[in-house]
Amino acid sequence: MSLTDSCDCPVDLPLIRGDESETAGYVAATQSPWPGGVAFYASPETTDFRLAALASAPATTGQLLDALVPGPAGRLDKASRVRVKIDRGELSSASQTAMLAGANLAAVRNANGGWELIQFQNAVLTAPATYELSAMLRALSGTDPEMSPGAPAGSRFVLIDATVPPVALNAAEVGLPLVWRYGPADRDFGEESYAGATHTFAGLARRPLSPVHLRGKRDSGDLTITWIRRTRSGGDSWETLDVPLAEESERYEIDILDGVNVIRTIPTDTPSAVYAQAQQIADFGAAPSSITLRVSQISAAWGRGPATEATI
Repeated sequence: MSLTDSCDCPVDLPLIRGDESETAGYVAATQSPWPGGVAFYASPETTDFRLAALASAPATTGQLLDALVPGPAGRLDKASRVRVKIDRGELSSASQTAMLAGANLAAVRNANGGWELIQFQNAVLTAPATYELSAMLRALSGTDPEMSPGAPAGSRFVLIDATVPPVALNAAEVGLPLVWRYGPADRDFGEESYAGATHTFAGLARRPLSPVHLRGKRDSGDLTITWIRRTRSGGDSWETLDVPLAEESERYEIDILDGVNVIRTIPTDTPSAVYAQAQQIADFGAAPSSITLRVSQISAAWGRGPATEATI
């Protein structure tokens, strides 16, 4: 969505804190001059619009001046540096403690239109309204798939803070193309000052995260595959032995690959599975020395989540 001298962006994000609505999307609005507030109305048709979100303050938005290539997930990315030219407002550095507590969270739109969540520790002003970001955490909240395509120069940047309000959606509206009207909050949405667009929120808060640490161990020709699951909610505590499941039940699917082709899918309800020697011979003609596979967690609300691929 766009207006002259403005940025009105729908932002599809996963759960961040864990207490957000699983059906919510987000919107980031800036406009010059700022009209005091921007209202977002939604409807599945071109009538019966309802107020879905209200941005009471302008968001800090901008665009990348450099490409942001895929980087490490789960640890500090000390190598990547990217310049951002912001539309208005300012960015600032944060201590590592503050960053780990949630400061400097941002969304970057990738080459496919998805949003990778990042955090940055350093924001150095290098030119008017231009900052170099470094010491980043990448692919936060399970946005590994959104990091993979990379973000070219010119991609949108949105600082995720209190100025980016959630969009009130019910479960039936998730995945539904909605007609949007947005403009100055103190005016009627039928006036010419309002713009229109169609956007579908996918409900990424319901998407299960990809498993990690895939391992394989052979025993008499059978291959036992193990992994560690992640959770989309409540996974930050150090007090528990395992993270909460956050799903109705625990389910996975393992795809066995022959090149790019899936030749067998193994379902399981535990974070392990056995690929028997007899199955390997049936699939490959002989038990191979290494096997490439993908593991996905299955959600009743979402279906198959993103896969982690490994050769073991």
